[in-house]
Amino acid sequence: MNNPYLDGLSSIAPEIVLTVTALSALVFDLISKGRDSVRVGYLSLAGLAATAWFLFGQWGSEAHTVYGMVSIDQFGNFFKLFTVAALAVVCLYVMHDKRERRHGVGEYYFLLLGAAIGIFFMVSTNNMLLLVLGFELLSLSSYSLAGFHKGNARSAEASMKYVIFGGLSTGIMVYGMSLMYGLTGTLDLSQMATSPNLVAQLSSSPVPFGIATVLVLAGFAYKVSLAPFHFWTPDVYEGAPTPVTTFLAVASKAAGFGALLRFLGALFVQAGPSAIGEYGGRVGTMLALLAAITMTLGNFAALRQTSLKRMLAYSSIAHAGYVMIGIACMTREGFGAALYYLAAYYFMNLGAFGFVVYFEGVTGSDKVDSLKGMGFKAPLISVVMVAFLVSLTGLPPTVGFYGKYLLFVQGVDNGLIWLVVVAGLNSAVSLFYYLRIAKALFLSKPSEREALPAPLLTGFVTALGVATVLFGLYITPLKAWADRSLDVIRSSTGS
Repeated sequence: MNNPYLDGLSSIAPEIVLTVTALSALVFDLISKGRDSVRVGYLSLAGLAATAWFLFGQWGSEAHTVYGMVSIDQFGNFFKLFTVAALAVVCLYVMHDKRERRHGVGEYYFLLLGAAIGIFFMVSTNNMLLLVLGFELLSLSSYSLAGFHKGNARSAEASMKYVIFGGLSTGIMVYGMSLMYGLTGTLDLSQMATSPNLVAQLSSSPVPFGIATVLVLAGFAYKVSLAPFHFWTPDVYEGAPTPVTTFLAVASKAAGFGALLRFLGALFVQAGPSAIGEYGGRVGTMLALLAAITMTLGNFAALRQTSLKRMLAYSSIAHAGYVMIGIACMTREGFGAALYYLAAYYFMNLGAFGFVVYFEGVTGSDKVDSLKGMGFKAPLISVVMVAFLVSLTGLPPTVGFYGKYLLFVQGVDNGLIWLVVVAGLNSAVSLFYYLRIAKALFLSKPSEREALPAPLLTGFVTALGVATVLFGLYITPLKAWADRSLDVIRSSTGS
């Protein structure tokens, strides 16, 4: 006899494995009294590998919902695998970061795994209550990670700012969701999209639902660093430990986009040519304006930065604006382009932060000037960094080029030619500050400082660089993965 509860547990096996791994990492660190954090890192990597195994086991399975809240589908699987892969890289960076070896960092892994659990539930639910719970679990772990170095004033400042702004944004989002619930009588986005109460409300007066939508989108905008909710990003990225900054810039940001895509897809895109679908077009126009402001602010602010981490922080803001081109189209194809660009962003941004981890260990600084002439001392990782910079700019033959190409095509096809022009001009602006790093590495007098050998870290960053170029030449695997995940969005949100 089938037991629905036990069947549900098997469906959330990846979340269970991740939870057990997080608790095991915490207990092991307590038993070893923080003296053997490297083994905690290996334990975390083993748990992430087991989680990935269960996620691959769900590959191709039919979309379904367990416990009335958790959607098991390929869309959620896309972001879960993305998170596991990103987290594995971050754990490796923690283990090879020379500056982190002065600290007992065993708790790092527990907090990172806890954040991943929050991400898993965020990206795999149409229920706004579970969405907020996952959002908060991710946020609480991120606050602690940002202020991990308690004796560092900059790290403490980053954590404090993150807590204040994060609490404010969550309150705004929850208030918007409560308004949506009051207007429709449901917390499920799929049911909300077909609610006769919502149709009647939009016909009589769209203002209340418009206010609710703006408030909810403000919470998402904070998480993915869209202007004008980006102001926390540079300070937190600069003050947080570099592996934590890597996690926030890649995994946390992708999770925010995943939840945003599911929210908009379930509520507006699946509604089709209806009153709710037409209202989604207005939302898309607003998102297009935010995209233009975000990418412009991010790129022009990055021009003035002397810190690598602050520069990459503003760069990540600009790239959030680029991703929003696909989302603003409010079509399945636009969402597919956004998914592809997020996959491309994984390789080039993780690699760029790996470069920062390496050179912080060599120079003790994250300043661009500290890189002068270092390209001759560490040629391999420096050349690979140039490949990441070319990809971040959006030039061929890299994965970033094809990602931007897909976004631009969707923008043109959906009447957002003006936004594509703005994005093209912004890409040209970004070339100036990205190549400033290459200039410091190779066009300055060779440094007298010697680069310390770090073969594992260098090898891993090089592998990311190879993938950045390889997937720019052979785009089929990432494109197929994004399209497959998009097909599941269609079936799960329409059910």
